[in-house]
Amino acid sequence: MNNVEVFIEVLKFILPAIMVFFTAYFVLKNQGESQLSRLRLEVLKQNQHVLTPIKLQAYERMTLFLERISPIQLLQTHNQPDMSGKALRHILITTVQNEYNYNLSQQIYMSPQAWNLIKVVKEQVIGLITEASSGMPEQASANDLSNMIVEYLKNHGEQPTDKAIQFIKAEVGLMFGQP
Repeated sequence: MNNVEVFIEVLKFILPAIMVFFTAYFVLKNQGESQLSRLRLEVLKQNQHVLTPIKLQAYERMTLFLERISPIQLLQTHNQPDMSGKALRHILITTVQNEYNYNLSQQIYMSPQAWNLIKVVKEQVIGLITEASSGMPEQASANDLSNMIVEYLKNHGEQPTDKAIQFIKAEVGLMFGQP
């Protein structure tokens, strides 16, 4: 037997072995990918059961945040008759900012639209307080500032927080398949 015949004999064994190897490789690869896809789907499904209550809790917390920073609620909670208007203004703005900072982590579980709306409403409430207090004399009382804020709200319709609360309710409704 010469070298060519030996080579042909070796190829008779190697070529089928290579074909079997690649066939097995592709079959196992496809099967592995299929199992991985099923596993990913199962993990997503399990995570959904865990995430839904957390997401719902985030929307609840942000609704509570919006209720707490509504101008009327802020005035009812923080207005004291012996306080100056300047001190009340500072307390109101600080309260809004602190409430917001306390709830910053909730943005992870909310839609970007809902979170952006919450940021806008926070700024609107701070702007409303600032604008209502801007024309007040230095010696104005907390009651004077309260009256200015209430008057501002009467002139501009509903509180900024009301629309955001409605948006959150609608978004939660969509999570549960309600129109």
